[in-house]
Amino acid sequence: MLRTYAGLQLSPKVQVVVPIEQVVEEIARSRRQICPIPGVPEAILGVVNIAGKLLWVIDLADFLTEVLGLTRRSPSRGDELTLVVIRKDPRTEQDPEEEESTLTPFACVVCDRLVTLTLNSTHVTPIPDPWRPLLRPLFSGLIWISPPTDAASPRFPVGLLQVSALFEALSRHSTSTAGEFR
Repeated sequence: MLRTYAGLQLSPKVQVVVPIEQVVEEIARSRRQICPIPGVPEAILGVVNIAGKLLWVIDLADFLTEVLGLTRRSPSRGDELTLVVIRKDPRTEQDPEEEESTLTPFACVVCDRLVTLTLNSTHVTPIPDPWRPLLRPLFSGLIWISPPTDAASPRFPVGLLQVSALFEALSRHSTSTAGEFR
């Protein structure tokens, strides 16, 4: 079965994919447009007003690094950010007003424009046993991708992010003063 994914380049070395139906839009914002929230992890940059709604802004590469216990990377210092707005659950045929009131999307910082991949479900492989304890809570599998620029380069794994699990992890890392992800 074919399925379409959005490839999110979170940092030069970190890429994840999410089902395309969970991506709302891609937008550009300045760091000055993000209002910081005290008492939250560094990876949660703050909130931004998009079309009259406040959305959390997450440096997802930093958040995954923190949650997975990996070495932190140097934070991006650029003023202009590309954000991809992601919703917790796939789009449904529900009343749009009802969906907006119950599911708050968030915006994650990406370092490169959104790419779309259409893959057969056979391209998704289980997470290898040595990586399973670390990755399984947030990723449902790996997709092996060939670099687009150099056919001689080996394929590399890209994690299939479970967006609902990410929302739960973000909720656990938020504080009562900063609110919660739903």
